[in-house]
Amino acid sequence: MAALEDWTIEGLDVRNTYLYGELDEEIYMEQPEGHKIPGKEHHVFRLLRALYGLKQAGLAWWRALKASMEGLGFTCLNSDAGLFLFRNKKSFVIAVIYVDDSLFCGPLTPLVREMKRKFQEIWETRDLGEVTEFLRMRINRVDKQIHIDQTAYLQTVLQRCGMHNAKAALTPLPAGYMPTKWEGACTSEL
Repeated sequence: MAALEDWTIEGLDVRNTYLYGELDEEIYMEQPEGHKIPGKEHHVFRLLRALYGLKQAGLAWWRALKASMEGLGFTCLNSDAGLFLFRNKKSFVIAVIYVDDSLFCGPLTPLVREMKRKFQEIWETRDLGEVTEFLRMRINRVDKQIHIDQTAYLQTVLQRCGMHNAKAALTPLPAGYMPTKWEGACTSEL
């Protein structure tokens, strides 16, 4: 729809998302190495907010996010917990939020930017402007077309696996191979 209707799509990156989630249960942790209180090395800390790596962190962040989005007038879609819809008499804005990556899109650029600005007043973010990347997908808009690829991410994976100099092959089979139809009986024996 964004391509066909030429909607504005702008991105944000929320900083330290999981640290915003308030915990509704008692969780304690040992003091981390290098930060132990002298004379109280065996004491533990009670966590008031979520930390990365904590199983409850994602849910705590989502609850805080949902409450803030509802405060801005957005409604969370029942079909997808990461989609939020804002409507007024003039138009609408769709927010797509996946952990710390956010897209705000809609047909009216001023409304999209206003809702994005209000979101930024609540959360510490990095404004990415008109979207060029989302979830490691490169996004390129040309007229009423949106081209998406993961070439840069694929190059990173190949580099990490030591395969960046690998030679391309169209197929693992020999050139000119023509399969023949199997006429025999099917068996389950190996």
